[in-house]
Amino acid sequence: MKLSIIIPLYNCEKYIKQCLDSIYGKSHDNYDYEVIVVDDGSTDKGFSIVTNYSLNHENMKVVKQENQGVACARNNAIAKAQGDYITFVDADDLLVIGGLDSLMQIAVETKADIVKGDHVEASETVVCDDYSNTQRTPSFDVMTGEDAIVKVTKLKEGYCWGYLISRKLITDNNLSFPEKVAFMEDWAFITQTILKSKTFVNADTLLYIYRRNSASCMANVTTEKMLLGCQAIDIVANLVQQTSGAVKKKLSDNVCVNINIVLWFTIHYNEIFSRRKGIIKALSELLQKVEKQYIPRSLQLFLLFPNMYVITRNRLASRKY
Repeated sequence: MKLSIIIPLYNCEKYIKQCLDSIYGKSHDNYDYEVIVVDDGSTDKGFSIVTNYSLNHENMKVVKQENQGVACARNNAIAKAQGDYITFVDADDLLVIGGLDSLMQIAVETKADIVKGDHVEASETVVCDDYSNTQRTPSFDVMTGEDAIVKVTKLKEGYCWGYLISRKLITDNNLSFPEKVAFMEDWAFITQTILKSKTFVNADTLLYIYRRNSASCMANVTTEKMLLGCQAIDIVANLVQQTSGAVKKKLSDNVCVNINIVLWFTIHYNEIFSRRKGIIKALSELLQKVEKQYIPRSLQLFLLFPNMYVITRNRLASRKY
């Protein structure tokens, strides 16, 4: 079994070596793996650092593209991947030593479409040695993708990292990250992917260290980014219409939570509020796709009086940015 570890890179010279060290710092004797780094037009020294690093690692591929966004970078890496499984790592995060070994063992044993590990959130100063995976026989639950949507996924977590995903699942279903979308694009991708999976394994194995980075894309919010987020929400809103029961409810809740996130930024960020017209129109159209029974009261008010709702909330906001 072979694993492809995909890392999109954009202006992350401060963290990328630590990220790579967390992958190469321990030998992986039980399986073959490759590391694919796609530089998305960085203007710092990140690409140079990665290129030099690759000179000592034959299983490392470095690709440079013009700046097209993280979604395109990941899609390009998927096209070049040769692994049976794919996992995504952000350039400013770390992997826990031993985590991949445990999850790959589970993937081989269960022949799963997707294996999910645990993650921790930490400050950007944390190092790999602060965490380790010491479980010899981790526990895990096997379920369908639809059951995973209901039982495993969380409303405010839509990350694509922390999973081992069958490359065959991705290619057979023509799954990809929405191009040019740099906000919530990972949530749209992973939701589609989980729904397509027949065998989903949720493992009690610490794999991923998510480092809170003040310079990350989430810290730089703009009107354009919010509109891109609306495109990602639209992908999942369309999926909702193809589901039923508990899955429909969970996905509807997800859509509403992410609409509320875009609304929060629109209300509290002055630059976005001043250019709110397009966002309000997009969010109103998205809510039209959600059955009324799943829409919370606050969003029902927004649906009835969208502009007034946003203006009133903005005036009442105790803190603005």
